[in-house]
Amino acid sequence: MTIRTTPRALAVALALACALPLAASADPPPWAPAHGYRAKHRYVYYPSAEVYYAPDTRMWFWLSGDDWSFGASLPLDYQPYVRSGGVSLELYSDRPYVDHTYVVEHYGGHRPDFRDRDRGRSRGDDDDSHGHGNGRGKGRHGGG
Repeated sequence: MTIRTTPRALAVALALACALPLAASADPPPWAPAHGYRAKHRYVYYPSAEVYYAPDTRMWFWLSGDDWSFGASLPLDYQPYVRSGGVSLELYSDRPYVDHTYVVEHYGGHRPDFRDRDRGRSRGDDDDSHGHGNGRGKGRHGGG
């Protein structure tokens, strides 16, 4: 016995197959996160320097000029600003600087200008003379 198929029989079978309801495959499997779920990333934000630390990845994020930098260690100039006063945050991005405007608006911020500490000082203002004087006292260069 041979089964012969005609084009008309194939068309009917295809129409019936398309008409049958299929199980919805849009639902995620039970172990997957729910629809609309977005992972959050934890940070500690230091408003006094506008610096972020990601404890899960142990990465620092800081402004270097007009660009953001990141690394496993924070530059020495920033370290005095992050000893205390950190605010715990959860953001949706793995790059906290994407939400920096929002963070500063809600948690404050003051970007240190490291150039200020050198501005307006002359060479002899600090006690870097190591006991050798700064050329302004009595001695062979005048002064009294």
